[in-house]
Amino acid sequence: MDKLEAMRTFVRVTEAGNFSRTAADFGVSPSFISKQIAYLESELGVRLLQRTTRSISLTQVGEEYLTQCKQILEHISVAESNLTELRGAPSGRLRISFSSILGEKNTAACCTEFMQLYPDVDLDILIDDRVVDLVEEGFDLCIRASTQMPDSSLIRKNIGEMTTHLLVSKSYIEKYGEPKHPSELSSHRFIGHTYVKNSVFTFKHDDGIDKVTIPKKVRVNSTYFVRQLVETGEGIAFLPAYFKNSNPDLVTLLPHCHPSSIDISAVYPERAFTPVKTHKFIAFFQEWFQRHMGGC
Repeated sequence: MDKLEAMRTFVRVTEAGNFSRTAADFGVSPSFISKQIAYLESELGVRLLQRTTRSISLTQVGEEYLTQCKQILEHISVAESNLTELRGAPSGRLRISFSSILGEKNTAACCTEFMQLYPDVDLDILIDDRVVDLVEEGFDLCIRASTQMPDSSLIRKNIGEMTTHLLVSKSYIEKYGEPKHPSELSSHRFIGHTYVKNSVFTFKHDDGIDKVTIPKKVRVNSTYFVRQLVETGEGIAFLPAYFKNSNPDLVTLLPHCHPSSIDISAVYPERAFTPVKTHKFIAFFQEWFQRHMGGC
């Protein structure tokens, strides 16, 4: 067996959490994955993984070897990517975590356009609003919607801003009424995102600033889910302006208040050599965002 391929399999098993998922990713059988791990352990003369019928876990030696494997595979990936650039086109797998605030349709359109430009790049996409551990989980970059700075081991590149409005459906207004002042919001059915911990919201207007505590009727970790609840009249929520543009039934509450915005940024690990494909995607995404989302 090829030791390098076995190392790649070992790393992916630790990311996926089991042999079956790894086998599905690689298009092989779970028994083949098991044989590769057994081969690696036999070559090294140590046990890398503790296996049970339901889970796997790293041994202490396995944890140390995993770190070395990741570094070796990263150096190989960078070397191959840089050589590919000299030939004119990036290639290889690019693993990206996207915030759900962009919308699945927009994210798909963005990735489709990128793949048409760079057909030799294979995309591995996760749509999730949690702050993923880029290094531990093996991501090349993350598109985040947040004002928080990443930790010092990460590089953040600002992409742009996305305007948000406090939106509500006409059916909700008919049932619960329309608040005319921020102070009235505390008695309304507010739907908040799980990862937004703050319950105190600031509303700026020409007469000053109002800070209001708004209890959450529903907390959920999906922008799409929040949108669905708002559109069906179950509550009010801060959502990107483009949602209103695509649904005439949505109304902006407190229009006299200045709209807020969310920073969209690309975050990636600090490395001695960042793969060319990562730089290509960031440059492409910044231009794509300005074309399609910059006015939202």
